[in-house]
Amino acid sequence: MTSLAAATSLAVHRSRKLIPDFRLHRPRSGAEAVALKEAAGAGAVFMAGGIDVVNRMKFGAPVTEVIHLGSIVGLDRVEEQEGGLRLGALVTHDRLVTSPQVRTRLPSLAQTWPDVANIRIRCKGTIGGNIMAGDPSYDFALAAMAADAQLHFLSLDGSTVFAAADGMAKQVGLLTAIVFPFRSTLRLLFDRSLRPIVTLALGLDFNDGRITGGRAAVGCAYPVVVAAKLPFDAPLPPAELAHRAAPLAQAVATGLPEPLGDHHGSSGYRRRMIEVLLRRNLLCAVA
Repeated sequence: MTSLAAATSLAVHRSRKLIPDFRLHRPRSGAEAVALKEAAGAGAVFMAGGIDVVNRMKFGAPVTEVIHLGSIVGLDRVEEQEGGLRLGALVTHDRLVTSPQVRTRLPSLAQTWPDVANIRIRCKGTIGGNIMAGDPSYDFALAAMAADAQLHFLSLDGSTVFAAADGMAKQVGLLTAIVFPFRSTLRLLFDRSLRPIVTLALGLDFNDGRITGGRAAVGCAYPVVVAAKLPFDAPLPPAELAHRAAPLAQAVATGLPEPLGDHHGSSGYRRRMIEVLLRRNLLCAVA
């Protein structure tokens, strides 16, 4: 997958009439896909499920070459590997929910995902496309950041580039997989109650009954998804985390960049709601 620059708003509605003529490519390997993208230049995009790409084309995005990834073997696999669960970039949202490996290894992720989007998007949309669309209102980038997942990109020279989920916007290759680590028991919580003002994902690492680390990822409040580590150095018992939930939430919210201010909510209101949602979910996670 590759990121697609947001199209200039041409109208208040979308139309197939705005889709320009384009060439369709069906590569058989990741290397062929990357080579096609490099040769085609700025007008080329990777397409998986196609929901986001086609919608942007309907708004007039200047796409001249569409590189469809559906024929590349392995991009839709869910596999256990040493140290983590590897989710191919073409895994659909529905596959994520129903996968036995995800249910066993990442039960909190599987439990939260049935509520994502509608049935059409869940069955057709892919997790890689969700990430690389770069839309701060989408959910899977939040999940990847909150879980401290690693992104795997195939570069033009054939090497694999590894990147933290919060570094995805800087990558220019083909996203092939998202790897969720096994280093601890992950508890993942989502709060979409204030969408489109702010959404939040909270990931907590548990080991021997203590919280050893945590991350909060925030959507809708910035041009891109942002994430922050919870500011504690030593493992905490759940009761202590509950006791410190308010100051931890305040410290994270204060340390984030200035949120957007628009017709949905002011910058100050968004920052306050980030703090409220984070405190609420910290308490819920250890209840």
